[in-house]
Amino acid sequence: MGSKILMIEHDSDDRWLTEETFQAEGFHDGIEFIHEAELPAYLRGPGHRPALIMLSLHTRLAEGLEMIKDIRRTEGYDKVPVVVLSENSLPSNVAACYAAGATSFIQKPAMYSDTLFKIKSFINYWFRTVELPA
Repeated sequence: MGSKILMIEHDSDDRWLTEETFQAEGFHDGIEFIHEAELPAYLRGPGHRPALIMLSLHTRLAEGLEMIKDIRRTEGYDKVPVVVLSENSLPSNVAACYAAGATSFIQKPAMYSDTLFKIKSFINYWFRTVELPA
């Protein structure tokens, strides 16, 4: 994989599990993790745009929606897929994320084995099945 994935995640266990699963699936050094507070500087900073942004919503919904909107308002990020990951999948929350500009919404499972399955399914879909814009 040539392009980086940006994952906005503050939970160290979730970071570790995601990184380990990506590496087991052959994606070495392709994922970069930042905390929510680092997003504005990342968006304004130099460097290559990621091919995909994974946004883990541990914060209040309003803060997560604002992060999605900030990504979409940033020049060059309007077409970068933004995948929201959250334990809270109330229909109103899912709809609000899509309305803010999310490309996809995935409910985070509670069980370790379900989490591994979802991460592997995610990798297969986004990097082995779907065609993303250059």
